[in-house]
Amino acid sequence: MIGKDKIKICSISGLIFVLLSASILWAQDARFRGTVKDEQGNPIADAKITLTLIAQNLSFSFKSNKKGKFYRRGIEPGEYMLSVEVEEFQPLKQQIYIKVGEELKMDIMVAKEASIVEAKNQFVQGIKFYQQGKFDQAINAFEAILKEKPDFAECYYNLGMAYLRKGDVEAAITAMEKAIELKPDFIEAYFGLGQAYINKGEDEKAGNIFNKALEINPDNAAIQAMVYVNLGTLYFSNNKDDLAMEALNKAKELDPSLPNTYYQFGLLHFKKGELEKSIENFEKFLELAPQSSEAESVKAIIEDLKKRIAKPQNEDGVRSSFFTH
Repeated sequence: MIGKDKIKICSISGLIFVLLSASILWAQDARFRGTVKDEQGNPIADAKITLTLIAQNLSFSFKSNKKGKFYRRGIEPGEYMLSVEVEEFQPLKQQIYIKVGEELKMDIMVAKEASIVEAKNQFVQGIKFYQQGKFDQAINAFEAILKEKPDFAECYYNLGMAYLRKGDVEAAITAMEKAIELKPDFIEAYFGLGQAYINKGEDEKAGNIFNKALEINPDNAAIQAMVYVNLGTLYFSNNKDDLAMEALNKAKELDPSLPNTYYQFGLLHFKKGELEKSIENFEKFLELAPQSSEAESVKAIIEDLKKRIAKPQNEDGVRSSFFTH
């Protein structure tokens, strides 16, 4: 009969053996860590990293974190095929060898797909054409991009703006609606779509679009303010001055630094015959947006208003017609 002490000794010996075996196995395992980066050295998150043990054709995968870093332990030593896959980047494959007990440290660099680089360059060129007033060329550039990247919401938005400036309202509406379909919280596309309906003379639809935009980011004061400015502009153009004033006051309350609020206030106060308030708001607009493309015309408006206050009528008894055309 085996004694209890002998059983305890055997048990302890067995435990020591298990622990030693685990230690030996752990010492034989290897580790792999590093960072996935682009060609500019920026970290890339969610890169799929796959290691395939060539001798056994066994694979396992893991991903880089938000900072582009990755770490994998318990790797069997041997020769591996390393594969890295990231959306919009060229897939990377290379052989690596991981030694017994080694921690292999490696920075992995991946390159953008040539088509993506070309599309981005073409997009920048399309923006330049738009800024230069070359709307047909801008449209051609954006449409060429969309043939390769039909899910590019920002490109549809800019295409819509180019059509809008060209005067093709229907094409602008189609492009803006596609941008919103691809990116439902694309607030600028709602503004563009609302403006397109205003240009088409469908003010009710425009109002519905702006009101829907209010629901997108209810906690974002700056975006809410921009929506209210658009609503104020819409009401002003439809001679609903009280509603326009209400919307603009709401915009000012939400974001007092938004220049266009004061521009619209200037127009509204002029319409109401409140010339001093009109000047005050136009001057506030210039204070907030001195480099605006409207700056020079606003300065001229202010000068005209000051002349009106100093001398309501000209020598012929007729008011200046600055605002009447």
